[in-house]
Amino acid sequence: MPVGVDLPSFFVNPSLERALLVAIAAKPELYFEVLDLLPPEALTETREVFEDIAEAIEKEKPLPKLDGEPASDPLAAAKELALLYQRRLLAALAQSFLDKLRGDVPTTELIADLEEGLAKVQQAIKELRVGQMVALPDLLPSLVGDVRARRQAVKEQGTVAVGLPTGIYKLDKLLGGLQPGLHLLAAEPGQGKTTFTLQIAAHVAQFGYPVLFVTFEESLLRLTLKVICAQAGLEAKKFVDGQGDPAELEQAAKLHSPKLATLYFVEGTARLTVSQIKARALQLMNKHKKNRCLVIVDYLQRWAASRRDFSEFRHVVSSLVSELRELALRIDSPILVISSQNRSGQGSASLVSLKESGDLEYSADTALFLVEAEKRVVTPPARAIDLVIQKTRFGDKGKVELIFKPDLGIFKEEAKSGRAG
Repeated sequence: MPVGVDLPSFFVNPSLERALLVAIAAKPELYFEVLDLLPPEALTETREVFEDIAEAIEKEKPLPKLDGEPASDPLAAAKELALLYQRRLLAALAQSFLDKLRGDVPTTELIADLEEGLAKVQQAIKELRVGQMVALPDLLPSLVGDVRARRQAVKEQGTVAVGLPTGIYKLDKLLGGLQPGLHLLAAEPGQGKTTFTLQIAAHVAQFGYPVLFVTFEESLLRLTLKVICAQAGLEAKKFVDGQGDPAELEQAAKLHSPKLATLYFVEGTARLTVSQIKARALQLMNKHKKNRCLVIVDYLQRWAASRRDFSEFRHVVSSLVSELRELALRIDSPILVISSQNRSGQGSASLVSLKESGDLEYSADTALFLVEAEKRVVTPPARAIDLVIQKTRFGDKGKVELIFKPDLGIFKEEAKSGRAG
């Protein structure tokens, strides 16, 4: 390709844009039909004119006069211009890639940049549909297709989960797995919140789905140690205390790390934004060729404390929760967020125990609580823990009886026979 060629310029049609606007000016009701097909950013030389026409129509003011021939088929013209816009996005990405290809950028970096760029283009095209009105009959083919895909997923995976499987049978049965949306997990300190989410992360990764674990609590090395030891049945504390055999850990890592290749950690900082999490999630989905991923945040209030969006902390939490739920919908994936509890509610499975509970209670698609089980007896150091589903939009509320083995960093469902040790 000759140097200096502007690839995006090959995908513009100013005359078609003008003809469409002339048609709308002559017949204003076309505007509302075109609105769902053609976003303003799809226009190049006539965007300001389009926005002037839109403002005049919406505020019932006189329309600007336009000269020229109107488009014979305005809806077809709108679709064509929308297609050209999508091609321009791809052309801009291709041009950027070719410019870097001529330089000294390492091949691995080129591939990573291209994958990230493609993910961004896919997301931009997807978001063009956000806010569009769709008639119910037009949604039915997609609905039936979705139901068929869910049914097939259950058949192939041999599980009760249509979302991402947690590995906890009863939880998957009650929720249908972790489905796209915002899932909150709360418990008092020491009940194994991080351990529980790491276990789910490892299980999802073993199914080949990318997992992005964002931590504001522990170092990446400590989390890695916990995951490997949990998989191998080793006590992480021994290695932390310098009592563990490095060769044993190396052997465990060699055996278990290949099946955890899609598990990624991000160390949370004050500079981390939800937009950055979105970009990383899309990059992983594109890299691993999956249509969804699992994002885990450990934990919500620690992240909120690093932000300064509002003077009142509850407003910071509210804003962050809203952004995370919107992210879940945008990437069509589950986001599992650990939340702390207020002092008066610690140890309970009450929605009002969630810190800044008003916003969390209403924004969450599911609310899960790990609480001490008082009536079950297990052999120490194991502990009886109940996972209580207090709120869900995906299935039934209920309780999952678990045995927490903190020395091994694992949760197991209690056998139906009763006692477990």
